[in-house]
Formats: sequence, C-alpha cells, structure tokens
Amino acid sequence: MKIKKNGEVINLTESDLKRIVEHSKRLDEGLGRRIASGFAGIGGMFKGGGYNYTKFAYQLSGAINELNEELEETKIELTKIRDKSYKSKMSDDSFDLLNDKILSSMRSYDELIDANKEIMEAIDKSVNSSRERTRPDNINI
Repeated sequence: MKIKKNGEVINLTESDLKRIVEHSKRLDEGLGRRIASGFAGIGGMFKGGGYNYTKFAYQLSGAINELNEELEETKIELTKIRDKSYKSKMSDDSFDLLNDKILSSMRSYDELIDANKEIMEAIDKSVNSSRERTRPDNINI
C-alpha cells in the first residue's frame, strides 16, 4: 500500500501492517492498550477502513476479551464455592438449590462467552473487509 506523507510516498506491505498489529497485541494494559488501539487504527487507515473505526473495534475486542477472562475466572470461583458447599454441613435441599443455581449461571456464562467470541470474530472480519457499502443513517432496533 502506498501512502503519501509530507510529500513523500511511503510503501507499506501487508507484512508491515501485520507487524504493527502484532506489536500492538504485545503491549501492556492501560496506556499500552490505548497505544495499541492507535496502531490498529493506523493499520485500518492504511487498509482503507478508517482510523477511528479500527481503533474502536480493537478497543471493543480487547474489552470483550477481558470480560470473557473474568467470566472464566468467575466460573472457577463458582465451582470452588459449590465444592466447598458440598463438603459443608449444608442441608441436602439447600445444596441442591445452590447447585442448580450455580449450574444455571455457569451455562449462562458459557453462552455469553460463546456470543462474545462470535462478536470478536465479527469485529475482526469487519476490520479486515471492505467498507464500500453505505447504510442508512438510522438503524431499527
């Protein structure tokens, strides 16, 4: 890809863009995440996808990934609570009720994690695809 900066033509290859994105993925949380989304935005600008959209998409994908990690940790904690409750002197009826609620929550977490993964795949696809189509100003919800 050729870009013009200050009157000078700069050639960027697909591997250059991939290297920028891979570098951005290795950066730390916090400031590093903001810098990384900036690099992703730059990559999107070079691909014709737009800086702001690509930066936002990268930030959203990172936030969803963090949410999934927290949900996975919560599932581990719920399993520990269930195991400790089983070993406790809790009545069978109380344990059965708690166990049912925990299992239900874990199924919900799994569904949410799967949905979040689908969202991240859609975001990745949208960043890497052409955006020539125009949409109406408003969406129907």
